[in-house]
Amino acid sequence: MFRKSKAAEITKFFESPLAKNELTLFYLGTSGFIVRSASHVVLFDVAGFLKDDEVKALKGVDLMLFTHDHMDHFNAGKTQEIFAATGAAVLAEGKVADKLKGKIPDAKLTKAESGKTYNFGTVTVAAVEGIHRGPIMLFQVKMDRVALFHGGDSGYVPLGEYASDIALLPTGRMSPTASPEKAYQMAVDLKPTWIVAMHGAGGQKQELEAKAKAGMPQTTVLIMEPYTSATMTVQEKA
Repeated sequence: MFRKSKAAEITKFFESPLAKNELTLFYLGTSGFIVRSASHVVLFDVAGFLKDDEVKALKGVDLMLFTHDHMDHFNAGKTQEIFAATGAAVLAEGKVADKLKGKIPDAKLTKAESGKTYNFGTVTVAAVEGIHRGPIMLFQVKMDRVALFHGGDSGYVPLGEYASDIALLPTGRMSPTASPEKAYQMAVDLKPTWIVAMHGAGGQKQELEAKAKAGMPQTTVLIMEPYTSATMTVQEKA
Protein backbone atom coordinates (compact mmCIF):
# COMPACT_ATOMS: atom_id res chain seq x y z
CA MET A 1 0.00 0.00 0.00
CA PHE A 2 1.29 3.46 -0.92
CA ARG A 3 2.33 5.63 1.99
CA LYS A 4 3.52 9.21 1.80
CA SER A 5 7.04 9.70 3.09
CA LYS A 6 7.38 10.96 6.65
CA ALA A 7 11.01 12.04 6.25
CA ALA A 8 10.13 15.64 7.10
CA GLU A 9 8.37 14.55 10.28
CA ILE A 10 11.34 12.36 11.27
CA THR A 11 13.73 15.24 10.64
CA LYS A 12 11.60 17.47 12.90
CA PHE A 13 11.49 14.69 15.52
CA PHE A 14 15.26 14.96 15.91
CA GLU A 15 15.29 18.73 16.32
CA SER A 16 13.52 19.34 19.64
CA PRO A 17 15.77 19.64 22.73
CA LEU A 18 15.14 17.20 25.59
CA ALA A 19 15.88 17.25 29.31
CA LYS A 20 17.70 14.30 30.89
CA ASN A 21 14.39 13.00 32.32
CA GLU A 22 12.51 13.09 29.00
CA LEU A 23 12.10 10.65 26.13
CA THR A 24 10.45 11.25 22.80
CA LEU A 25 9.02 8.40 20.72
CA PHE A 26 8.28 8.16 17.02
CA TYR A 27 5.89 5.24 16.47
CA LEU A 28 6.33 3.23 13.27
CA GLY A 29 3.59 0.66 13.79
CA THR A 30 3.28 -2.83 15.34
CA SER A 31 6.17 -2.68 17.88
CA GLY A 32 8.48 -0.41 15.87
CA PHE A 33 9.78 2.77 17.49
CA ILE A 34 12.45 5.41 17.20
CA VAL A 35 13.28 6.42 20.78
CA ARG A 36 15.33 9.52 21.57
CA SER A 37 16.65 10.74 24.91
CA ALA A 38 18.69 13.86 25.59
CA SER A 39 21.87 12.05 24.49
CA HIS A 40 20.91 8.85 22.66
CA VAL A 41 18.78 7.28 19.93
CA VAL A 42 17.62 3.66 19.96
CA LEU A 43 15.52 1.87 17.32
CA PHE A 44 13.18 -1.00 18.23
CA ASP A 45 11.81 -3.61 15.79
CA VAL A 46 11.98 -1.29 12.80
CA ALA A 47 11.22 -4.15 10.35
CA GLY A 48 10.63 -2.60 6.92
CA PHE A 49 8.72 0.43 8.18
CA LEU A 50 11.20 3.10 7.00
CA LYS A 51 11.44 4.30 3.41
CA ASP A 52 14.86 5.08 1.96
CA ASP A 53 14.55 8.84 2.48
CA GLU A 54 13.31 8.24 6.04
CA VAL A 55 16.44 6.20 6.78
CA LYS A 56 18.51 9.15 5.58
CA ALA A 57 16.63 11.39 8.04
CA LEU A 58 17.82 9.34 11.04
CA LYS A 59 20.35 11.13 13.23
CA GLY A 60 22.74 9.90 15.92
CA VAL A 61 21.42 6.33 16.17
CA ASP A 62 23.36 4.43 18.85
CA LEU A 63 21.63 1.06 18.77
CA MET A 64 19.10 -1.13 16.96
CA LEU A 65 17.19 -3.73 19.01
CA PHE A 66 15.23 -6.66 17.59
CA THR A 67 12.94 -8.85 19.69
CA HIS A 68 12.52 -11.66 17.14
CA ASP A 69 12.66 -12.55 13.46
CA HIS A 70 9.01 -12.26 12.39
CA MET A 71 8.57 -10.04 9.35
CA ASP A 72 6.59 -7.34 11.18
CA HIS A 73 9.55 -6.88 13.55
CA PHE A 74 12.67 -7.58 11.50
CA ASN A 75 13.81 -7.12 7.90
CA ALA A 76 17.42 -8.03 7.11
CA GLY A 77 17.75 -5.80 4.06
CA LYS A 78 16.38 -2.73 5.81
CA THR A 79 18.59 -3.40 8.83
CA GLN A 80 21.65 -3.44 6.57
CA GLU A 81 20.47 -0.17 4.98
CA ILE A 82 20.05 1.49 8.38
CA PHE A 83 23.43 0.21 9.51
CA ALA A 84 25.09 1.58 6.36
CA ALA A 85 23.52 4.99 7.05
CA THR A 86 24.14 5.14 10.80
CA GLY A 87 26.80 2.63 11.87
CA ALA A 88 24.56 1.74 14.81
CA ALA A 89 25.27 -1.31 16.94
CA VAL A 90 22.75 -4.17 16.82
CA LEU A 91 21.52 -6.23 19.79
CA ALA A 92 19.14 -8.95 18.70
CA GLU A 93 17.42 -12.19 19.63
CA GLY A 94 19.50 -15.18 18.51
CA LYS A 95 17.72 -16.09 15.27
CA VAL A 96 17.86 -12.44 14.16
CA ALA A 97 21.56 -12.23 15.00
CA ASP A 98 22.21 -15.40 13.01
CA LYS A 99 20.46 -13.93 9.97
CA LEU A 100 22.62 -10.80 10.23
CA LYS A 101 25.90 -12.72 10.60
CA GLY A 102 28.22 -11.66 7.77
CA LYS A 103 25.92 -8.75 6.86
CA ILE A 104 26.70 -6.61 9.91
CA PRO A 105 30.32 -6.52 11.18
CA ASP A 106 30.88 -8.84 14.14
CA ALA A 107 32.11 -5.92 16.24
CA LYS A 108 28.70 -4.26 15.82
CA LEU A 109 26.48 -7.32 16.24
CA THR A 110 25.56 -8.88 19.61
CA LYS A 111 23.33 -11.91 20.20
CA ALA A 112 21.11 -11.17 23.20
CA GLU A 113 20.95 -13.73 26.00
CA SER A 114 18.25 -13.67 28.64
CA GLY A 115 19.35 -12.42 32.04
CA LYS A 116 22.37 -10.57 30.69
CA THR A 117 22.96 -6.82 30.71
CA TYR A 118 24.79 -5.06 27.89
CA ASN A 119 26.47 -1.66 27.75
CA PHE A 120 26.70 0.43 24.61
CA GLY A 121 28.54 3.50 25.80
CA THR A 122 26.23 4.92 28.45
CA VAL A 123 23.17 3.04 27.15
CA THR A 124 22.44 -0.05 29.27
CA VAL A 125 20.21 -2.86 28.02
CA ALA A 126 18.87 -5.84 30.00
CA ALA A 127 17.54 -8.79 27.95
CA VAL A 128 14.59 -10.87 29.17
CA GLU A 129 13.19 -13.99 27.50
CA GLY A 130 9.53 -13.60 26.59
CA ILE A 131 6.76 -15.98 25.47
CA HIS A 132 5.79 -16.22 21.82
CA ARG A 133 5.42 -18.66 18.96
CA GLY A 134 9.17 -19.10 18.69
CA PRO A 135 11.97 -17.35 20.58
CA ILE A 136 11.54 -13.72 21.59
CA MET A 137 13.68 -11.36 23.65
CA LEU A 138 12.32 -8.36 25.56
CA PHE A 139 14.46 -5.37 26.49
CA GLN A 140 14.78 -2.83 29.27
CA VAL A 141 16.83 0.16 28.11
CA LYS A 142 18.30 2.80 30.40
CA MET A 143 19.52 6.02 28.81
CA ASP A 144 20.18 9.33 30.48
CA ARG A 145 17.77 9.31 33.48
CA VAL A 146 14.98 7.22 31.97
CA ALA A 147 14.30 3.46 31.97
CA LEU A 148 12.11 2.11 29.16
CA PHE A 149 10.80 -1.44 28.71
CA HIS A 150 9.83 -2.92 25.31
CA GLY A 151 7.58 -5.99 25.40
CA GLY A 152 7.79 -7.10 21.76
CA ASP A 153 4.56 -9.03 21.21
CA SER A 154 5.14 -11.42 24.07
CA GLY A 155 2.72 -12.97 26.47
CA TYR A 156 3.16 -12.34 30.18
CA VAL A 157 6.42 -13.15 31.91
CA PRO A 158 7.37 -11.96 35.43
CA LEU A 159 9.06 -8.56 35.21
CA GLY A 160 9.27 -7.40 38.81
CA GLU A 161 13.05 -6.95 38.53
CA TYR A 162 12.69 -4.49 35.65
CA ALA A 163 10.73 -1.54 37.04
CA SER A 164 10.69 1.13 34.33
CA ASP A 165 9.49 4.68 33.80
CA ILE A 166 7.98 3.93 30.40
CA ALA A 167 6.54 0.62 29.20
CA LEU A 168 5.81 -0.18 25.54
CA LEU A 169 3.33 -3.04 25.85
CA PRO A 170 1.71 -5.33 23.25
CA THR A 171 -2.06 -5.72 23.34
CA GLY A 172 -2.74 -8.38 20.69
CA ARG A 173 -3.43 -8.51 16.97
CA MET A 174 -1.74 -10.12 15.15
CA SER A 175 0.18 -11.73 18.00
CA PRO A 176 -0.84 -15.23 19.17
CA THR A 177 0.49 -14.53 22.68
CA ALA A 178 -0.18 -10.87 23.53
CA SER A 179 -3.44 -9.56 24.98
CA PRO A 180 -4.69 -6.56 26.98
CA GLU A 181 -4.82 -8.67 30.15
CA LYS A 182 -1.24 -9.92 29.73
CA ALA A 183 -0.03 -6.41 28.95
CA TYR A 184 -1.72 -5.19 32.12
CA GLN A 185 0.02 -7.92 34.13
CA MET A 186 3.33 -6.70 32.71
CA ALA A 187 2.44 -3.14 33.66
CA VAL A 188 1.66 -4.15 37.26
CA ASP A 189 5.17 -5.63 37.51
CA LEU A 190 6.93 -2.74 35.74
CA LYS A 191 5.14 0.08 37.63
CA PRO A 192 5.63 2.64 34.84
CA THR A 193 4.68 6.29 34.87
CA TRP A 194 3.73 5.94 31.20
CA ILE A 195 2.33 3.04 29.18
CA VAL A 196 2.34 3.10 25.39
CA ALA A 197 -0.12 0.56 23.99
CA MET A 198 1.22 -1.11 20.85
CA HIS A 199 0.85 -4.19 18.61
CA GLY A 200 -2.91 -4.63 18.71
CA ALA A 201 -6.27 -3.57 17.37
CA GLY A 202 -7.77 -0.30 18.51
CA GLY A 203 -10.21 -2.02 20.85
CA GLN A 204 -7.43 -4.06 22.45
CA LYS A 205 -5.37 -0.93 23.13
CA GLN A 206 -8.42 0.76 24.62
CA GLU A 207 -9.01 -2.28 26.84
CA LEU A 208 -5.49 -1.97 28.22
CA GLU A 209 -6.09 1.74 28.77
CA ALA A 210 -9.27 1.00 30.71
CA LYS A 211 -7.57 -1.63 32.89
CA ALA A 212 -4.71 0.74 33.68
CA LYS A 213 -7.04 3.63 34.51
CA ALA A 214 -8.92 1.40 36.96
CA GLY A 215 -5.97 -0.35 38.56
CA MET A 216 -3.04 2.05 38.07
CA PRO A 217 -4.54 5.55 38.27
CA GLN A 218 -1.13 7.23 38.60
CA THR A 219 -0.07 5.82 35.22
CA THR A 220 -0.79 7.61 31.93
CA VAL A 221 -1.65 5.47 28.89
CA LEU A 222 -0.89 6.65 25.35
CA ILE A 223 -2.41 5.19 22.20
CA MET A 224 -0.33 6.48 19.31
CA GLU A 225 -1.08 6.46 15.59
CA PRO A 226 1.71 5.18 13.31
CA TYR A 227 4.19 7.82 12.16
CA THR A 228 3.38 10.22 14.99
CA SER A 229 5.51 11.26 17.95
CA ALA A 230 5.02 11.90 21.66
CA THR A 231 7.28 13.20 24.43
CA MET A 232 7.19 11.86 27.98
CA THR A 233 8.65 13.39 31.14
CA VAL A 234 9.43 11.16 34.12
CA GLN A 235 9.97 12.13 37.71
CA GLU A 236 13.59 12.81 38.61
CA LYS A 237 15.06 10.16 40.89
CA ALA A 238 15.99 11.35 44.39
